[in-house]
Amino acid sequence: MYVRSSSSGFGQVVPAGVQTAAQVAATGIATTTSIMGALGSTLTVAGLAIPVVGAAIAALVGIGLAIANAFKGCGQTCIAASNIANQVGALLVQNVNAYTSSPVRYASMQTAALNTYDTAWAAMQKACSDPSLGAAGQRCISDRQAGACTWKASPGGWQADGSYKMWGAAGSGDACWNWFIGMRDPIANDPNVQPDPVVGASSTGSGFSLPTFSLPSSISSIPTPLLWAGGLAAAAVLLGGLD
Repeated sequence: MYVRSSSSGFGQVVPAGVQTAAQVAATGIATTTSIMGALGSTLTVAGLAIPVVGAAIAALVGIGLAIANAFKGCGQTCIAASNIANQVGALLVQNVNAYTSSPVRYASMQTAALNTYDTAWAAMQKACSDPSLGAAGQRCISDRQAGACTWKASPGGWQADGSYKMWGAAGSGDACWNWFIGMRDPIANDPNVQPDPVVGASSTGSGFSLPTFSLPSSISSIPTPLLWAGGLAAAAVLLGGLD
């Protein structure tokens, strides 16, 4: 459902019923928080390792909400396209890190992390397509889209032991890098995604040990169940505030 608004958030007036970048982000991230909230409830009932897997879920929720907020309220003082891209890109790095570093990665976690990426990319396209941004707005998209080779780096990828090796910094190698290669493909191509746990299942005999997992410092003090609930509530507030 589209959220109606008379302002684009970038100083333009848009037709009623057409989503702005902020609305695209808020609507998409509401889906991320809903997916994670449902999985969190399943994990609680199933009696699995909430402090570990739940921490990864909480991180994915927190990152999604941060992306939604990055596009909110830009208005007449909107920052340059390159700064928008840098801010959102840094959050998408956290998204792929939170996902790939989780010791167990369930199907719903993959779906939610991909949804966060796809939401951010759709909102970026909307924001950077503002005619007032000119060539900078066009490069904001073309430098990062699938198939782009503006940056080159040493490649990363999933390793034989199940861990993920992140790509190197720009200029560290000769392999083409763009947002899709570095921040979507690692999630989409995960070879070890597990089916979502069944309510009432037990972690006994699961065949894996669960190491310590730390939340990003910005949300580490929030109890995981409260973050799930807060994430859903915050998404509702984001959507409501864009009417």
